[in-house]
Amino acid sequence: MVKTAKAIAVTVQEMVTKSTTNPDELGTLANQLTNDYGQLAQEAKPAALTAENEEIGSHIKHRVQELGHDCAALVTKAGALQCSPSDAYTKKELIESTRKVSEKVSHVLAALQAGNRGTQACITAASAVSGIIADLDTTIMFATAGTLNRENSETFADHR
Repeated sequence: MVKTAKAIAVTVQEMVTKSTTNPDELGTLANQLTNDYGQLAQEAKPAALTAENEEIGSHIKHRVQELGHDCAALVTKAGALQCSPSDAYTKKELIESTRKVSEKVSHVLAALQAGNRGTQACITAASAVSGIIADLDTTIMFATAGTLNRENSETFADHR
């Protein structure tokens, strides 16, 4: 189950990259995300049933459901971006959706590792790093599009 959750996180990061470099590939990645989430949901059932106590099992189920809602929203945003790949607002929405999915993946992992504080701290730190990476990707996207250029003739490409 941890492996599947990590696969979702990798796919989400690829979606951020492809949103600026090749939006046509978002459909394939959305399909991969859907398949990985389906597998995670199947793996969550026995994990929740065999948890130490009912509260932890319920927590696992709840976190996986939240992740599913955010994955569905991300797939919708990916479709919208494929329809209009040059729309900066849609790209921003997709990146925000990827951030939410990454956060929910970390919540699922934290629910699985509820008894291990050290692992939970690492997962939280990894989530924070993912957020920073997403912010940098967003800034690069806007800089490449020219929206952050100064009023003189210098461009982001000149400084890159």
